[in-house]
Amino acid sequence: MLGRILKKDLKKRKGVNLILFLFIAIATVFLASSVNNILVVTPAVDYYMDYANVPDVYFNIVGTEEEEEVDRWLASSKADIETYGKSTMMTMGDKDVSCVTDGKSKSFQTGGSDIYLGSGTEKYCKVFDQDGKSFTLKEGQIALSKAALDRNKLEIGDTLILRSGDIEKKCIIKETIKDAAFGSDMVGMIRLVVSQEDFDQLSGSDEATSFIRYDVETDDAEGFAERLNQHSFGTMTNAVTRDTYKMIYSFDMLMAALLILIGICLILIALLVLRFTLVFTLEEDYREIGIMKATGFRDFQIKKIYLAKYLVLVTSGALTGLLLSIPVSKAMIKSVSINLIMEDSKANLWVNLICTALVIMLVMAFCYLCTRKLNKVSAITAIRGGQTGERYGRRAGLRLHHHGRMSVPVFLGINDMVSHVKRYLVLMITFCISFILITIPLNTLNTMQSEEMALKFALNPEAAAYVRKIEAKGEQRYEKEDDVQRGMTRVEKELKEKGYDAELSAVVFYFLKFGSQGKKSDTNLMTLQVVGPKDDFLTYDEGSAPKLSNEIAVSKKMSEKKDWHVGDTIETNLHDGKHSFIITGLYTDYMQVGESARMNPSFDLSKEMLADYWNIAVHTETDLSQKELAAELAKELPAYEWNSAQDVVDRNVGGIQKMLESMKIPMTALLCAIIMLITLLMEKLFIVREKGEIAMLKSVGFSDRSIQFWQVVRMVSVTVCSMIAAIPLSLLSNQFVLKPIFAIMGAEVKIQVVPWQVYGVYPLILLLGIIAATVIASRSVKRINIQELNNLE
Repeated sequence: MLGRILKKDLKKRKGVNLILFLFIAIATVFLASSVNNILVVTPAVDYYMDYANVPDVYFNIVGTEEEEEVDRWLASSKADIETYGKSTMMTMGDKDVSCVTDGKSKSFQTGGSDIYLGSGTEKYCKVFDQDGKSFTLKEGQIALSKAALDRNKLEIGDTLILRSGDIEKKCIIKETIKDAAFGSDMVGMIRLVVSQEDFDQLSGSDEATSFIRYDVETDDAEGFAERLNQHSFGTMTNAVTRDTYKMIYSFDMLMAALLILIGICLILIALLVLRFTLVFTLEEDYREIGIMKATGFRDFQIKKIYLAKYLVLVTSGALTGLLLSIPVSKAMIKSVSINLIMEDSKANLWVNLICTALVIMLVMAFCYLCTRKLNKVSAITAIRGGQTGERYGRRAGLRLHHHGRMSVPVFLGINDMVSHVKRYLVLMITFCISFILITIPLNTLNTMQSEEMALKFALNPEAAAYVRKIEAKGEQRYEKEDDVQRGMTRVEKELKEKGYDAELSAVVFYFLKFGSQGKKSDTNLMTLQVVGPKDDFLTYDEGSAPKLSNEIAVSKKMSEKKDWHVGDTIETNLHDGKHSFIITGLYTDYMQVGESARMNPSFDLSKEMLADYWNIAVHTETDLSQKELAAELAKELPAYEWNSAQDVVDRNVGGIQKMLESMKIPMTALLCAIIMLITLLMEKLFIVREKGEIAMLKSVGFSDRSIQFWQVVRMVSVTVCSMIAAIPLSLLSNQFVLKPIFAIMGAEVKIQVVPWQVYGVYPLILLLGIIAATVIASRSVKRINIQELNNLE
């Protein structure tokens, strides 16, 4: 008998049962895949660092003059380390590398990063292929990162030409690598990997610039780095800790965090809808329940029918969701694993199984709790649809005589929502979450494309374009500020010859050791200085920009780390002795993961050795956008790499902006489909519950179209209220969700909101989807006749 009842019931309510089945499947898919991803993505960077054997601290020394002294110090007790390794790498200029595609040679585009050559035989900072597997290179073969391949439009099998003095090597591209240590654009390095034989030949040239990289394992990375800086090796560059590497991958984790957040929100939506559906379905069956009670069925026997029905629906939906969650997990992980190596989703299949079982138990628990109310319902009350026919309180809502000019369908729709807020609360929360969900990637994208984001990378958003690496062919890498000034003057002349009256300015940076007044200068700090015109574009969170020659600004991160504040004095040793500077301002940015200083432009650092120079800004009068002018200049002066500020930002955040851009349409389509499905389900249930009211309206002359319009107005009213409620909640999500994610790398960014887009276009798309779903569902009112009046209270 139970089987016959179940079979008949499933056939009777095909639409509602199908939608319920789909939502259970959706809940399982997102719960299983999101939890799986949380377990994989959360430790992803640590896993990647361990997998590639990235050391606790690494530092470089230029040349071999201090190699023996460094070895002795590391072997002594003063260093206090577990073990260390060392390997040789080689610096290459932009002109030392060129590409050959289709028989044509072209310059190698670095995207503003320095080029380093290494072999693939190193113990630390290993590289892998795109599948995370080790590989070997033969003589004449080379491997490089996917970002470098894409930037230069290269493919496996193309050729790179490497030059070192009189030595020239042609290397075939064999592999696309994942490089934990130097693979992110934020590192500012491109590592080209060749065979040991090719590396020995190229580094053996008299003109080759090599350095030794020391990889240190220690339990106290920060303490070791401080002791190393205090020792002051003359040829040593800045020490980098493993924690710094982790921060470099923060923007890769941003996409993972967004996907997890989206998954959690969709799970919440699915569970809210499930509860709503279960309650409504039981109320729909009150008459049958009343008849069963009147004919002698016990409460538990009635409950068994519903528990069996939902067990079949839930189990089938959850198992379908389990099967779908496996490829969905892989797809979600793949989108965040472009620059990372993560554990395979298959390793956590048990998580999918547990989540599936959890969904089944959760929904069945909901079902059981809902059926408990049947214990208190008498047979007569159940037959009357759960209503007693009595109401002792005044019903809230609109008064018709106060809104005489309002059409009846509009009045009914708005009044229904106002007078039954609790009934529509779940629907409003569901819509509200959906609207917030669509704003998160939009606000993230708008922030990444904003002028403030450019400023956080020390870029002037008002510049006409940017150029990187202005060394002429045959010139060595610039080592002094005068070299940069001379190069900018030459490029200005070349632009003048092409008809552009332009001025150039650069952000040069040094690594200088600072300390508090009267104490040893032992903090090796990236120090930026603007060279050329337009040197006042940088912004400050506290205080003001340094203007006098004895003034300086430091990042908030360094202020907190070293207890330096506005008004304090810090000291540094330069070529001509000790200098003192007063801190006039504090700021946040992404340079050196938020640990830097800004020297006033008037202070003379021309005798100090440059670490490098940042993208050079071109200032000229033009009606073209930065991107258009950069494209035009690339044709006029192809020897240089021209960019917009947004191009530079995109490279340094690992392509997240393009990924988010590609997600906009699929994400909107997915949310629109989910909301339409929710609306379709809710509207069907509303109509079932309101058969008596609809029949009464028909009996007094209301047309089917008017009744459908009432349904649409009601759903639009709920949607508009949800949108209004979503606005402050969206601003809160900006403050407490997105802002901390952007702050991980050291900068406090104001989340950018484009009102017409975030609160206009995209909600309108979702609203149109809701209206369409309501119209489709409300077509069933045509099948309701006046005989349903006996369902009326």
